[in-house]
Amino acid sequence: MQEMVKNKKIYFVLQWLVFVAMLLPAFFTFPEKSDIVSSQTYTPKLLSDNAKLPRWSEIPKRAVTLKETQSYTDTDLQIKAKKISAKTQLTIESLSVQTFKLSDGTFISNNKNEIGSDVVLKSEEINQPLYVLKDVNVLYMPLTTFDNQIYSKLTKGAGGVYVTKSATTHWGTYYQVTFDGGKTGWIDSQSATLRNPKLDQVQTLLNQKYQQTGYSIYVKQLDSDFTAGVNQTKKMYSASLSKLPILYWTQKQINAGNASLGDSLAYNDLVNGCQGAFRTEGTGFLPKIADNQSYTLLDLINRTAKDSDNVASNMLAYYETNQFSENYQSEIAKIAGQPWNPIEREASSEMVGRVLEALYHEGGAGYNALIGTDYDTERIPAKLPKSVQVAHKIGTADEFNHDAALIFTPEPYILVIETDNGADNDALADISKAIYEVMK
Repeated sequence: MQEMVKNKKIYFVLQWLVFVAMLLPAFFTFPEKSDIVSSQTYTPKLLSDNAKLPRWSEIPKRAVTLKETQSYTDTDLQIKAKKISAKTQLTIESLSVQTFKLSDGTFISNNKNEIGSDVVLKSEEINQPLYVLKDVNVLYMPLTTFDNQIYSKLTKGAGGVYVTKSATTHWGTYYQVTFDGGKTGWIDSQSATLRNPKLDQVQTLLNQKYQQTGYSIYVKQLDSDFTAGVNQTKKMYSASLSKLPILYWTQKQINAGNASLGDSLAYNDLVNGCQGAFRTEGTGFLPKIADNQSYTLLDLINRTAKDSDNVASNMLAYYETNQFSENYQSEIAKIAGQPWNPIEREASSEMVGRVLEALYHEGGAGYNALIGTDYDTERIPAKLPKSVQVAHKIGTADEFNHDAALIFTPEPYILVIETDNGADNDALADISKAIYEVMK
């Protein structure tokens, strides 16, 4: 009996020990980490963010709110006053590191994201036609909240408008334009475009009718950056179009004073023997075998451009390019956008067009010789009105038939057509006529 009592006491003690063991973790468990941050840790975060704000070190000229801005009655920016709407001109009395004091005694944050200087931020010189897309007001100055006076209006599609400068303000980009025979003003760039809309029509035409592997066509409005085309980067054997870089380089030497139109160049056996020389059996009227006679530089330029004379071109290449020197090839590659090997003569219509434009800007006899050639009744000029001046250079070899031209409509453009599909002269004339009907 005593043994049973003893055992019951032991069992009772064990029960209590188990109970206490179960309660102990509750007394020693730590609270889980909370996402709530106390004000002591939150305030430095705000100060840190404020320290990163772009600040004005001086009172901005022609100060204006760039967005809706809260004003305060105290320098700590704690007691709110009124909200100031965007594009509101401000009269600022003083500034501190973090605040501006306004003329009405209130304070706003010294924050460049909210407060700006309402002036022209940047400008750029431009000189090309402008195409008005919708009716637009003409301003005396680029739009700011201080300069917004309207004095005229341009209607959609207005002609004879040229842009001379662009200016960017906080409220957009504006073009300085000349119109109506000499008036000047500023219009919103969103209402106009520098790209001739006719080029978009040309692109549609080319996509619909000439998107074929046998064509490389490049169209560019002269003295602009805007183009249209199909396969314009596809290289083909350029044939006599490779005489254009030779003409360009020759004219460049004349302009630089390194050569003169009256220079006499001897036609000897070396001329037709250098690498890259054309076969003498091709086009032209100079003797196919060297005659050891001298020809003036002007004569050789005219023969190369007007007759596509292979020997004349070889003489220019030999004497003026110094047998396709490294300097020559480097310059042509820079203009064309990639190397134009004088031996392989592979070039795209875009490469040809870029060199033709460079020759146009060099001017002189090298360019003028492209006007009134032996080939003005075929290819690009063939079906254009006779009143339209065309300066062009043809190229033909086997299945390759090309022409590269400047067409002088009221807004002149460059057209280069390369073909490697046996297209005849009429096919090139039809392409030229279709493009002219859009660009005229």
